[in-house]
Amino acid sequence: MHQEHIAWFRQLPLFLELDGFRVVHACWHPPSMAALQPYLDNQNCILPSAWPALTRTQGAGFEALETLLKGLEIALPAGYDFLDKDGHPRRRIRTRWWEMEGLTYRDLAMVPAEAIETIPHMPIPDDVLPGYDSDKPLFVGHYWLTGTPAPLNQQIACLDYSIAAERLSGDDAPKLCAYRWQGETVLTSEHMVWVDAPFA
Repeated sequence: MHQEHIAWFRQLPLFLELDGFRVVHACWHPPSMAALQPYLDNQNCILPSAWPALTRTQGAGFEALETLLKGLEIALPAGYDFLDKDGHPRRRIRTRWWEMEGLTYRDLAMVPAEAIETIPHMPIPDDVLPGYDSDKPLFVGHYWLTGTPAPLNQQIACLDYSIAAERLSGDDAPKLCAYRWQGETVLTSEHMVWVDAPFA
């Protein structure tokens, strides 16, 4: 069964570019998508021959793949770091890349709450964040959000509300979430739908 699941996952595209909307697991990042093109077929699925190359941490496609599947990470300015949840020092932060430009490292950092004060309140250079320059809605997952489901902004919605997290309760209870897209280019909270996880 395990091998069957792996075989199924290997047939899935890394991202979808459809007529009315887009889908990617964590981050729509055109430079990473361009870097991955030599490793993909015409359906944006990883070529069978490309899997070994994409697992090499020093390979050309590894960081691009990480960005699409885990989110955009950026380096902190020289002299700054923070401790992750396991106590390891980190010099790169995962970002809320969908936010508006002109924010600081601390504004966009996705780090443990106890580490946020160590992240500098210095502006991030404008050329570091990809932005999202499209009127097509984009749907992502990955981020294990909590609370009442709502779009991240007018074009982007995350549909991952911690469905596998049994430890949360109340407003933060895990939710199976979806979006009822009806052709609109501006996403709305009214089209977010969800049910609480049965084990919450």
